[in-house]
This record gives sequence, structure tokens and C-alpha cells, in this order.
Amino acid sequence: MDEPLLTRPDATSRQQGALQDILQQGRLLPLFQPVVSLREKCFYGWEALIRGPMESYLHHPLELFRCARQEGLLVALEQLSREKSLAAFARQQLPGKLFINASPDVLTEPDHEPGQTLELVQASGLEPGQLVIELTEQQPVHDFELMRRAINHYREMGFQIALDDLGNGYSGLRLWSELRPDYVKIDRHFVHQISHDRVKQDFLRFVLDMARSVGSTVIAEGVETQAEMQMLLDLGINLVQGYHFSRPQSHPAHQPPPALLDISPPEPLDNNEADLATSLLRKVRSISPDTSVAEAVEIFRQDEELFSLPVVTANDLPIGLLLRNQLMSTLLRPFGQELYYRKAVTCLMHEQPLIAEADQPLEAISQRITERSREHLDDDFIIARQGRYQGIGQVVDLLRIITELKVRSARQANPLTLLPGNGPIQDTLNAWLKRQDPLVVCYLDLDNFKVFNDTYGYVLGDELLKRLGTILQQYLHPHDDFIGHIGGDDFVAICRSKDWQERMLCVLHDFSRHSLEFYSEADRAAGGIHARDRFGVERFFSFVGVSIAALQAPTDAGITAHMLAAEVSHLKHFAKQLEGSSLVLQQGAQQRVLWPSESAPQDYQ
Repeated sequence: MDEPLLTRPDATSRQQGALQDILQQGRLLPLFQPVVSLREKCFYGWEALIRGPMESYLHHPLELFRCARQEGLLVALEQLSREKSLAAFARQQLPGKLFINASPDVLTEPDHEPGQTLELVQASGLEPGQLVIELTEQQPVHDFELMRRAINHYREMGFQIALDDLGNGYSGLRLWSELRPDYVKIDRHFVHQISHDRVKQDFLRFVLDMARSVGSTVIAEGVETQAEMQMLLDLGINLVQGYHFSRPQSHPAHQPPPALLDISPPEPLDNNEADLATSLLRKVRSISPDTSVAEAVEIFRQDEELFSLPVVTANDLPIGLLLRNQLMSTLLRPFGQELYYRKAVTCLMHEQPLIAEADQPLEAISQRITERSREHLDDDFIIARQGRYQGIGQVVDLLRIITELKVRSARQANPLTLLPGNGPIQDTLNAWLKRQDPLVVCYLDLDNFKVFNDTYGYVLGDELLKRLGTILQQYLHPHDDFIGHIGGDDFVAICRSKDWQERMLCVLHDFSRHSLEFYSEADRAAGGIHARDRFGVERFFSFVGVSIAALQAPTDAGITAHMLAAEVSHLKHFAKQLEGSSLVLQQGAQQRVLWPSESAPQDYQ
């Protein structure tokens, strides 16, 4: 019993000696795991991960950093880790940004010397804007003011800040609100099996809303499956990392991983040309990659209205964007002209500009712009057609046109639920029919709504209608399906999702649960309302339900929205004859009652 206790000091001293040997001999191995852009299908950056010597029990990073913290060598370990990571990153010429981990409490240690990281960056031949300091929270942070000053010091040097593992720390949310980081990384717990977990999906929607309000870009960690990747893309998350793309490697490939090629991008709603990137097109001359900086300066000098120059190959492929402000700022530094004037513009161009296809919807472009780093938030973007350069788009034009479209959309939306009204419903249905997409048109009508409205008043009646609209948006697919509000208690859903039946059954079940909240305790106990019908006869009415008439649209050419509207309206009358909520499907001449004969799947409850 006593022997292990007697050997612990020796083990501790051996551990300390091993760590000191590692630090003195510089025996750290940096590995790199890519951060990928799902929309651009390319590398956005790399997270540097440190390992100890393979033969050492300090090889694993948790043991390595735990030992360093225990022995008071954390500052030295992190400094050497940065040196090794920066040198390897520069030597391999990896594209994009470099994310380097840092413990928040180290930044406030007395032996931490500010300025060393900038010296390492400059010695590696990198630009400060390429480095992202990623705060990993292993210990609680108490002195937020000191932390804020340390972070501001990094920002003044040109570095960006990322907050790691949001949702898995002692004070992550407060760090987020206090520091306003450029990036927020979501802990892998919230990504694991997210395609089957609506709570996790709702959490990520909340995080995305918060990120937009504070100007942060979200990065999802721990992506291991195709389903997780696709769900994150559907939710609007562009930057991800995980084993699905690549494990950490000392010499990673420069080519994007095959998993990126399997992405099915969210299919946008049909838009006319005014809704597409081509409406923003400005014809701007391009320059070749071998154009000198001096030549570019002269082009900018001759045109004061020119804010950027696209760098395009001989095959019309855009590879970068030379930004006027960034160029002039660099040249005004000490020895700036001497260092860069004779060099090619590729040394100063922005290598990852936003490139939008001419037929990309403006809403999608706007979302991509909000996800850019702050330093590039107002930059011009390149417009291409099938990957080949067409011209330039400007953020000010995008904002103007989107505002006009929003005003037009608001005029056509239902004022109560803000869902699209009759015009957009018909336009979308006709467009999808023209493309001969397999789709189902669902007509939703509330049962016993008039009696409820007369009994409880229009205020609660309106709230009940808004609740149905919210539930529809919660369960139907955000890109494959379309939801509209005709008026009153009539709604329409145009579904292209393959699991539309399960989604509609979930709508019925969820509405049945939530609608009870609008009744008094007495009426809930009675199971309904005693009231007069339209003929003045006193009788009992059960709770408000939903009748859904679902029509499988034929793929024949010539079918129009008006033709389907008439047919689904007749089907609705049949659905309303059933007692309580119902779901009726018509495929050709065949009609089937899907509910109340079937139950909702567990995955959607």
C-alpha cells in the first residue's frame, strides 16, 4: 500500500525533467487540421495542434499541457508551440489563416512577454492578418478587464481572435460578450448527431443569431459524418472542421478533401434576374497575376472611384482581389514602396475574396458577406459565371437592392404571420412546376377556429394563427419546402422534402399540444367549448385542429398553380369531414388517409 506513495515524487520529478528536456530541445510536433468553407469548397484556414515526442508519455496534448501548467512552464510551452507552428505553416505554404491555441490565463501571467508573437509572425514571413489567436478555456477566467486589455493588444498588432469550445467552458458566454471575438467555435457536443437532434439545431440557430449581433463568424468543430455536414450547411454555418474532412496531419495535402465534393448546397428559391448577383454586376477591368504593384498603383491613381482590382488568369479564372485601401496602407509603411513596388500584385492581393456566381440569389450573397471577417466586411466581391470572371459587385449596391426587395416582399406578405401571401405562393408553385420538380401541395385549414375566435376574441385567435405559422417553419425544410399564408386560417405548404409526411405529422402533433395553452382550465377539462354554431344552435365544439389536404403534383407539362389550387381545394373539403386533425394524401386518382391512422415518428417529437 505504501509503495505507490513513495514513488510518486520520483514520477513527478521524472515528468518535470521530461518536460524541461522537450522545451530545451524543441521537441514539439505541430499538426494541422483544416477549417473548410462548405460554400466555397476550399480551405479557409488551419488549426495548429501540438504533440509531444511520440515515445514520450507527454505525447498527448492534454497530458503535455497539464504537466506544463502544474510545473509553471505553460508560458514557455505555448511560446515554443507558436514558434513551431508558425515555422511549419510558413514552410509548407498552407493556404488561408492559421489558428493558434492560447490559454486565456497565460495572457495575464507576469512572465508573458507581449510582442513575441508578432516577432515570430514577421520572422516567418507571414502577415499579422493571417493569424488567429484561439482562446482555449481550461481554467476559469476571473479578471475580464485584464483579459480585455490583453486581447486588445493582440488586435492592435493585427491578429484576429477566436473563442474555442463555446458551450463547454466556465465562462464562455461572458467571454464572448466581453471580448467580441472574430470567430466563435462551437463545441463538438452540439455537432454530434445534430441531424437527429432538434434541441441542438435550435441551440445553433441561437448561436448564429448571437454571432450576427456581435459580428462574429461561427465555426463548427467535430464534424464526422456527411449528415452532420449537410445539416450545418442547411442551418447556415459555412466554416467547419472535423475528421470528416481530415485528421490532424504534420504535412497536410493542399488539395481540398473529397468530402467537400459531396456537398449538396441548399437550393435557393427561384428568383427573377433582379434577385440575382447579375443585377449587381459592374464591369471592372481585371489585371493578370504578374502585374506589378507599381502598375496597379497607377491604375488606381487614374480612377478614384475604383476600390478593387480583380486578379484573373489568362483563362479568366479569378484568383484574388487587390484592395485599394489595403494596398495603400501597406505601401505607406516604412520601406513599403521599396519592398513591394517591383513585386507582382499576388504578394499583396486578398487570396480568398468572395466569389459569387451570376445566378446566385442576393440573400445567399448577403449571408456570406455577414460571415466574413471584420477587416473584409465592406470589400467588393467578384461575380463569375461558371467560375469565369464577369465583373465586380459592391456591398452598397447589394444593400440597396435587398432593401427594395424586402419592401416589395413585405407588401406581398401576410401582415399577421409575415409569411408570403398569394402572389409569392403562385410564383413559387409555377416556377417549381415549370422545372418539373417532384412536389406535394399541402392546404392547411383550421377546424373549429371560428368558434374559438368568437369565444376568446381575435387577439388570442391571431396568436393561435401565428403559432401555427411558427410550427410550420420549425418542422418544414428551410430550403426544400415553401410556406405561405393565404389569409385567415388557411395556409399552404409546397413540399419537395422526401420526408414531408413525417414533417406534416409532427406539425399536427405539435399544434395539438400547444393549442391547448390557449384554452381556459375549464374548457381544457371539458375537452372543448360549448357555443352556438352558425345556425344559432347551442352545441359542443372540440379543440381547434388542423385539416391538411396533400396533393401529389403531376409532373406533366402544362400544369399550373391555378389548376392545382382548384384540385387541392376539393381535397380539403374531404379532409375536413374527418373528426379532429387529419392528413389526407391524393396521388393521381387514389386518396389515402395518413392521419389519424398513422402516428408521428419519434425523431420529430
